[in-house]
Amino acid sequence: MKRAEHLGQSFAFAFRGLGYAVASQRNMRIHLWAASFVLGLGWLVGLPASQFLDLVLAITVVLVAEMINTAVEAVVDLASPEFHPLARVAKDVAAGGVLLAAFGAAGVGVGVFLPQWVRIPIAVMLQFSRHPVPVVALALAWGGLGGFLCWSGARGLKREGG
Repeated sequence: MKRAEHLGQSFAFAFRGLGYAVASQRNMRIHLWAASFVLGLGWLVGLPASQFLDLVLAITVVLVAEMINTAVEAVVDLASPEFHPLARVAKDVAAGGVLLAAFGAAGVGVGVFLPQWVRIPIAVMLQFSRHPVPVVALALAWGGLGGFLCWSGARGLKREGG
């Protein structure tokens, strides 16, 4: 295993890991899709900066948990290519950590958006009237990302024979 010789190389390795997680993990792509939706909705509603940062922090926790889960799965697969009950436990516990992080983030989202619930349709219409191009671009990007996730998931099922 090559060790980073300088800071730039450390960042390159980190970005490679991030790219691997996005490219190989369906759940990571789903989390990113959900994050883009939540942040876009926060922008449309005009959330105060403090609540927007609460959302960003909650999203970051979920993404970090997903990356740790990916790393744990890779190490377990390397160390135990055959089935072993402890390998299953390690993978299940790591996945449980992601689930807890996602539940926590959903709780933050409910806490932030529930008081805004009545205002959301009005805020979306107001933002559209003020900034139609960014709103339409956001909607198209979000829909396109969702379509890509469905398409890539269907391709994965065909490859795996399911």
